[in-house]
Formats: sequence, C-alpha cells, structure tokens
Amino acid sequence: MAFTQCVLKENGSPLELSGFDEILENIKETIEKTDLSSRANIAIIAEPFSGRSELLYKISEMCQDRETKIFFNRLVNDDNFLQILKKSGNVVLVDNCQLLCSRRIGGFEKLDLFLNAIALSNKLYITTWNKFSWDYLRFIYPLESIFPVRFELPRLVADELKSMVMANCEWKLAFAEDATTKKENWIESSEFPIFLKPLKKTIVVPIPKIDYLALRSRFQAKIKSPKKEDETTIEDKIFQRLKDASQGNPGVAKSIWKKSIPGAEDAIRPADIHKPEHKIDMKYDQAFLLYIILCMECISIDELKGIDPNANVDRLVQYLERAGLISVENKLLSILPEALHSIENFLKNMRLVG
Repeated sequence: MAFTQCVLKENGSPLELSGFDEILENIKETIEKTDLSSRANIAIIAEPFSGRSELLYKISEMCQDRETKIFFNRLVNDDNFLQILKKSGNVVLVDNCQLLCSRRIGGFEKLDLFLNAIALSNKLYITTWNKFSWDYLRFIYPLESIFPVRFELPRLVADELKSMVMANCEWKLAFAEDATTKKENWIESSEFPIFLKPLKKTIVVPIPKIDYLALRSRFQAKIKSPKKEDETTIEDKIFQRLKDASQGNPGVAKSIWKKSIPGAEDAIRPADIHKPEHKIDMKYDQAFLLYIILCMECISIDELKGIDPNANVDRLVQYLERAGLISVENKLLSILPEALHSIENFLKNMRLVG
C-alpha cells in the first residue's frame, strides 16, 4: 500500500526547521530583557548544514526591527563590517563568524577587530560559528567569556526530520514498503577437500558455515517486544532511515532526500534512502587542507593556496571533487552535505578533529 509523500521545494526561501523551539524561547527571553547590562552575548555553535543560518533568520523575525544583520558568506578581507557594527541596533546578528579569520600569517586581524568591538559595546550580539572552527579558536581567544551563553544545535530525531520535509515539500510521490526479500540463511555449507593418502584420492566433505550477522538479526527480531502492525507506519520507517543516514543533520538529510527521489519509481521506499559512504585516502598535509575547507565551509582556491603555498592545491581540489567530497563553483570550495560525516570520521582518524 502506498501513502502520499513529498519532494522538497526549491523556492529559495529558508528551510523550515523544527526541533529548536527551546533554544528560540531562551534567546527570546534574552532579547526582551530591558536591562542591557544583564544581557549576555550568545554563540550558536554547530557543524555545517545543521541549520545555524536558518535559526538566525528565525531570531531576526523576533527582533521587530531592533536588530542589525551581518551575514558573512566569504572570507572577510576588509573592515567595512566595523562601520556596520557602529551604526547597528541594540541587537546584532552575525552569521558565520568563522569567516573572520584564516589560518595564514596575519589571518586573525579581522577576528581581533570584531572581538574588540564586542568588548567595547553594550549591545547584544547573537552569533553563529562553525563547530570545528570554534573548537580551535576557543583555545586562542576567551570566546567562552565573550559569549557566556552558548547553544550547540542538537541533532534532529526522525519525527523532526519528517516535519521538516513535510513543511518544505511538493506532493508528488508515495510511500511504500520495500519489496519482499528472501530471509537470510544463518547457516550454510561449504565444501572442504580432503586428500586420502591410502586411497590416493581426494574427497569433498561438507562443512557447516554460520553467518553470525544473520543469526544475530534473527534472534534480535525474536526477542523484540511484539508491536501491532499499525504502530510503526511506513513513513516512520523511511524517516528513521533518513535520520540514521544523515545522523540527524537537517542539511545532510535534505541532500540525501533529494538524491533518493530519482531512484524511486512509483513510490519511495526505505531501501531508496542510502547512507552516504566515501573512501578517503590522502596524506596528513592534504588532510589538513580538507580540514580547513570543513572549518571555513566556503573558501576560494587562492585562499587555500595562501594557507599552504607549498601544497599542490589544484591537484588536491581535483581529487576531492572527483571523490564527491566537495563542490567547486567559481573557484569557491565547499563541503558536499552527503560527504560531511565521512570527512569528519576521516579527520578524526587523522587527529585533526576531536
């Protein structure tokens, strides 16, 4: 049986998110405080594609024209933002603060100016930061003192991802169960040749072979508490699979969903939701540049060359693009959402992220 289903819209509007209600309520209370001295600057910290910018957009709606918005989308190379800060309202929203610094020599000047401006101001600053950049910068700057209120965005659960998809969709497809598949055998036999010297001949003896994964699955299915058929719908199964594949990251989930739709024929099934897996093989110095792309989220090829002038950046970019790890557009490099967690796991193994 098939159920109505949807495809994400591409209308240019901010992605409708759920799961951040408590954070929004806490920030609203801070904004509405009349005593400016009791306000505490806020840092919203999260990995790429987790909804930081969308959350800041929601916060701007609560400020009722009292705010000044600064949305960085490229590495900051001038001081124009300082003039905006001086003329800003009582609430200043700054998105992608990791773009205020670079790992090259002299690359922290803009961040120094920004943090000094905050220290000399009695305005409320609500900022967003890339998690991997924050984890590095907090050991260099007293970020936790400058931003005493910090929110790390939670990973969304299956129901929240379902609400997100349903709120940003066009009705086109249907949900359906996977095609029935044959149960896995947990025991098989293999042939083992034995040479009988007295008879000068070889005989084949069947040897039982146990598939422990199939056996474990069989026993787990039996010991689980019985559930009624209508307690878990096909939609629940599909969105649980989407949650597992995306690890609860809304931007990654959106990318996986879009890539799953073309594979669905008459309806989308749990098996259409594929967990992205990328094989990454590179040396430490190359991995460090991949780490920089992860931290910055958007960086030009020339800027990357400035960080490591000795590296063959062009060759590295070709490899990363062919491997499906990054996108290259107008010489700007960005991590692909579906590759995020493969990259993170690889960089953990390289001891570049915690």
